[in-house]
Amino acid sequence: MPVAGGLYVYISRLIAPFWGFLVPFSLPIVTWAALLFAAIGFAEYFRFFFDVRADFLMYGFLVFVVAINLLGIRTVARAQIAFVLLLFASLTVFVVPGFFAVETANYTPVLPEGLAPLGIAVVALYYPYLGFSMLTELGEEIENPGKTIPVALISGVVAVALIYLAMVTVLVGVMPWHQLGETEAAVAVAAGEFLPWWATAFVAMGAFFAVITTVNTTLLVSSRTVMRAARDGIFPKKLSEIHPRFGTPYASILLLGVPPLFLAVFIQEEVVELSVFIALATLTAMFFSAIALWNLPVEFPDHYNNATLRLRRYRGLLFAVVGGMVVSATLWVVTLTQLPAAGMLLMGWFGLGYVYYRYKLRKEGDERGDLYMRMVTLDRHEDAFAEEQTYEGADGEE
Repeated sequence: MPVAGGLYVYISRLIAPFWGFLVPFSLPIVTWAALLFAAIGFAEYFRFFFDVRADFLMYGFLVFVVAINLLGIRTVARAQIAFVLLLFASLTVFVVPGFFAVETANYTPVLPEGLAPLGIAVVALYYPYLGFSMLTELGEEIENPGKTIPVALISGVVAVALIYLAMVTVLVGVMPWHQLGETEAAVAVAAGEFLPWWATAFVAMGAFFAVITTVNTTLLVSSRTVMRAARDGIFPKKLSEIHPRFGTPYASILLLGVPPLFLAVFIQEEVVELSVFIALATLTAMFFSAIALWNLPVEFPDHYNNATLRLRRYRGLLFAVVGGMVVSATLWVVTLTQLPAAGMLLMGWFGLGYVYYRYKLRKEGDERGDLYMRMVTLDRHEDAFAEEQTYEGADGEE
């Protein structure tokens, strides 16, 4: 289903409208947290070079990201490609020489603080590692999405796993774990242990590229989901408007990008808390998307049958569904035992969302009104995608 706002559409159409509704309803606060998370990281590494007030750096970073997203997806894509290439180059400079500077004694003990902190670390790092999967939210704007998205997903997850695993292996190997937690710009500081100053500076600049690519993806994806929800009638129609010149959902971008400018002065150090909150919201969506995957062959058989990549329903598909649910639920439980405030805050927001959802349904006049029907059906061009795929497969054309 090449749709805008993939998670929202999948869950609302394949499970129930309310569970899908929680995705766009939670996106504003999740995106604000994500932008602040990235802005804090940007300011920390910029201060590795120059002693500038962190809030000024955060403001400049946030304004730049909002501006570039307002200019259109092609502008974002060009900038993203450039930043990703520079990021890979900086990681290579750090990782390759770093393997020869590793002290194996730094790897012991394996779990110095036990399993519980490891669980929180996994949740906190969930968001920074998530970018490869976000392109499913941009299906309408991707050429030949039926083939492009699976290829990008598979290559993306392999690249992320290999590159960042190598980076963390070197990072812990060259600097003891207890020092890492007390060090700002830790990757740059660790690079200084075995690299000349100019190479260390390039590695530190890699952090800029990393946070810009992360937050660019987040704002790009989230604005499309809010746009799609507004198109369905969940949010005001203004949020679904497209700029006549740049072709961007400008109102959605401003809703998601402007509030962090006012929050930056209050939130400048809560990196772990912000990341955990973002991850919990994402894990909730992933839990329900796993259920949605199981329902896909029944609810939309043409889309499933014509997909480039399919799993057998009672083998691979069942394993994927159960695995996705179990992983998401386990990480939720771990977080609630260690940082219950983050979980309670998110559940409170879901409760508020239920009140708003019921209000919107009543405003439509009945439980099965136009809003409800829009949330359980596909748009005409999305529903026609399966027929197009069948046609292309029949005549051999692409």
